[in-house]
Amino acid sequence: MIMDYAKEGSLRKLLNNKFDKFDWDDKVAHIYLIINNLNEIHKEGLVYKDFHPGNIVCYNKFNPYFTDFGMCRPVSQLEVSTKFYGVLPYVAPEILTGQEYSKSSDIYSLGIIMLEILTGYPPYHNIPHNAYLGIQISTGLRPKIHCNIPKLLMDIIERC
Repeated sequence: MIMDYAKEGSLRKLLNNKFDKFDWDDKVAHIYLIINNLNEIHKEGLVYKDFHPGNIVCYNKFNPYFTDFGMCRPVSQLEVSTKFYGVLPYVAPEILTGQEYSKSSDIYSLGIIMLEILTGYPPYHNIPHNAYLGIQISTGLRPKIHCNIPKLLMDIIERC
């Protein structure tokens, strides 16, 4: 696979370096493009399974694309496993309790990524990323919100 050079690096790096240059329109446009990319994966009958900002790279702030498809699998080939893959803050609660990956678990990760784009903060940035955090997420903990987000966008995130 050959990809364009991601001049801005990962989404996380872009947010670290240029978050203050993003207005609401920029944030929503970026989210829209990410949603479209994920939708294309799901339309092919695939589940990404490792969806986090480190696997989203950016040529510029309006050109995100996904990398690291190593865990991506057709829905028909998914199986229940006692292992989870991914970066803990982005892993859906049902995965942490031993259920199989699904398009819904990708959508949960999307909601966490959306929140990160809108706030500039990584999820659970002030909590150690350990087994205890995994337990808390599996029992309902969600990232704290450190700024005002328009209600429509919050409603979308909460539905994820």
